[in-house]
Amino acid sequence: MANMHDCIDAAVNSGQLNGASAQAKAQAAKNVYTELYDRYRTVMPDAQAQMLAKKDLGEATRRAKHSRFHAVTNQLQTMRRIHALLAQSDRPDLHLQSMVEYVEGSGYTGESVASLQRAYITSINSGIRDFLKETGIRKRGGSRDPKLLDHVIRELHAEATGNAQAKQLADAVRAQQQRMRREFNARGGDIGELSDYGIMHTHDPMAMRKAGKDAWRRSLLSDDGATSPLDWSRIVNKRTGRPFAAQPGQRLAGGDLADARAMLDEIYGNVTSMGWQNRYPKMMATGKALYNQRAEARVLHFKSGSDWLAYNKTFGTGDPFSSAVGGLHGLARDVALMRVLGPNPNAGFEFAAQTAEKRAQELHAKGQRNRNILGLKNDIDKLTERSITRTKAMLAQADGTANMPAKGYEASAAFFGATRQYIVATKLGSALASSVTDTATMEIAAQTIGMGGGRILTRHVELMASSATRETAAQMGWVADTLATTGAGAARYLGETFSPEVTRRLADFTLRASGLNFWTDMGRTAFKMELSGYLATNAGRTLQDVDPKLRALLEGRGITAAEWDILRDPASLMTAPNGASFLSPQWWLEHQTKLPRDQAEGLAMRLQAIFEEQQEFAIPSVNLAGRVAFQDTAQPGTFLGELARSGVMFKSFAMSLMINQMRRFWAQPTPLARVAYAVKLGASLTLMGAVAVQLKELAKGRDPRPMDNMKFWAAAGLQGGGLGIFGDFFAAGTNRFGGGIPETLAGPVAGLVADIAVPISSNVSRAAQGEDLLLGRDIANFVRFNTPVASSLWYLRRPFDAWVGDQLQLLLDPEADIAFRRATRRAEQDYGTSLWWKRGEVLPSRWPNYSNALGGGQ
Repeated sequence: MANMHDCIDAAVNSGQLNGASAQAKAQAAKNVYTELYDRYRTVMPDAQAQMLAKKDLGEATRRAKHSRFHAVTNQLQTMRRIHALLAQSDRPDLHLQSMVEYVEGSGYTGESVASLQRAYITSINSGIRDFLKETGIRKRGGSRDPKLLDHVIRELHAEATGNAQAKQLADAVRAQQQRMRREFNARGGDIGELSDYGIMHTHDPMAMRKAGKDAWRRSLLSDDGATSPLDWSRIVNKRTGRPFAAQPGQRLAGGDLADARAMLDEIYGNVTSMGWQNRYPKMMATGKALYNQRAEARVLHFKSGSDWLAYNKTFGTGDPFSSAVGGLHGLARDVALMRVLGPNPNAGFEFAAQTAEKRAQELHAKGQRNRNILGLKNDIDKLTERSITRTKAMLAQADGTANMPAKGYEASAAFFGATRQYIVATKLGSALASSVTDTATMEIAAQTIGMGGGRILTRHVELMASSATRETAAQMGWVADTLATTGAGAARYLGETFSPEVTRRLADFTLRASGLNFWTDMGRTAFKMELSGYLATNAGRTLQDVDPKLRALLEGRGITAAEWDILRDPASLMTAPNGASFLSPQWWLEHQTKLPRDQAEGLAMRLQAIFEEQQEFAIPSVNLAGRVAFQDTAQPGTFLGELARSGVMFKSFAMSLMINQMRRFWAQPTPLARVAYAVKLGASLTLMGAVAVQLKELAKGRDPRPMDNMKFWAAAGLQGGGLGIFGDFFAAGTNRFGGGIPETLAGPVAGLVADIAVPISSNVSRAAQGEDLLLGRDIANFVRFNTPVASSLWYLRRPFDAWVGDQLQLLLDPEADIAFRRATRRAEQDYGTSLWWKRGEVLPSRWPNYSNALGGGQ
């Protein structure tokens, strides 16, 4: 041992270990060597222990150097690419934003984090579509096949179950894990290969805190080191660079036991302090670059799937299905970040921001001015300065940090998140009616890139009606988003939400039961299928000869003529049962033979990103720019964070729609084209908004509203733009839920508080003045408007209102008949419509009077 210490000292003296920290590094190396030597000599001869300790110290040092070299070279390559994209840009502000979320018309041809993340998620879902279909979340919550899901989890941990189907599904999930591991490592990461990787840990910090550190640690390792659900022979001791145990089942003792206890204590502190840089908790120290974080993502390795399931039941935040899919989607996000910004995305962004700022100053010196997103002209350096702040906030939304609760505010974040999801279950059950405006945006999005919009609507209907058509779409790689996660429907309107699983499922059930999720999934799939067909239609031509709008799209997103020639290879096109051809990225990736797999993966994801970007114009959702416009980086749980999330609830969707369409408006080549686009978009959205308004009236038990007045068309215009609730004020002094303008602006959370507080204060005031109380009416109205699912779903709304709300009011409110007549008169005066299902009656009195829409009277 002394000889090895002498060698280390000699390395310091000769300069092989140099720098200010040379002595510290030398001492650390001596400590590790001594630890290894002391450990080995208890089970082998002294000379062999010295030799093995020396070898392992060298291997650990070599691997650390290699990992750093790999990360550094990838970061340098990324910085060169960023410099090439920004250093000569005429719009450094928009190009910087486009690195995180693509800005239409910016001239940016590089990759975008948001687009790539969605592209990888789409391809992952395609690869595990059978797993999603067989074990995914049912409409009412819970796995479709819990027993099969448990078997899949066990198979993923190399625990044989004898279930052939479970093994097949586990193999598909494992294939995507390995694929994303390779993608992560190719971008500078360092995830080692494990044949029984299992699935990602998603720890519940509140459950861990409730149990306490000692109890949590003992659930994973007994005090004497004899029992543990973890396989310590596969968990590396960071101090020594070797596994804690030499073989499975070996009892931990001495320094290994102490180190294992210390590691678990560190993990407990990290998890319970919510110190994560990513949305999905992983066993890592905070503040590291992504390439370091994922290298430690499997610190805890369970002996079997059964052990993982037992641990997850007590200390997990999600069901096994969500954990399996969430781990893969988390990798998709990390790979997208590293692919665009390098192994250390924060460093990459700072370099990009400085490059953009320098370029802006050069352009400012030339006196260049340009338009911002709203068309207002500003000096380019001022635009860039604002863009840096905005894009940094967008990056925080993209990597999940903006949606993790601030330390110490987890309980309030969970409470308000649950409240918002509860409101979704009480207010968005009729959102399907609003989604008819998707037909307008789909058609216009298709026409803008040269596709025929009418065919998309036909395909949309085919997909909803035919399982065979949906199977063809799945083979092409287009899998319904809502198969892969709970809360996908709510996310379209809310963005990411930190909330308990029970309320997430309640909100998701409402949207699934309403048909909104299915409508949205099929609309998105229809658009992608038609775009695949459009590409295949042009596959017989060179890039120079394809349809002009398609050529502009492909070239604008960096697809070269040589790449197009590879993509359009007839052998890599899919032929559907009806003989139609399609060029879809996922099918092409699995069937092309002209490129090595890693190169093909890169090209396929770039093409897939184009699909994702164009889909956002067709079926809008809450994008990063829309979230940042209202929320910035305010974290859940804090006063500003919750105020922002409440105020913009249901409004950030409209902001995202406006931002996307403004970008596309300014991307039109001429002023005349912009005018034409604006007229077409405005007219289409208003017409479909009118349809949505009338559908909602019918769901309320009313006749259609007269369409021969400007109040109706103003409401239709706002409905088409996603702000239908404000359209109520053109005809009445309150919104559809009885709230005024201040409550509507403050958001539904404030409205819910008012629904609770106002009746209480009103009745207290009445009691103090000796007036009759209206408590019965207030209770009935609260039940009428705030019962999850039943008071919300479009096909249950009026029946529930009649059978529960009205009957409860008749029972509790002596003046119920007067209130019903007053409400009927108000509908006639404000909206020009009457009720075909009258208040207080358990059955409709007649059919709706559709002629009322033409202004033909009651």
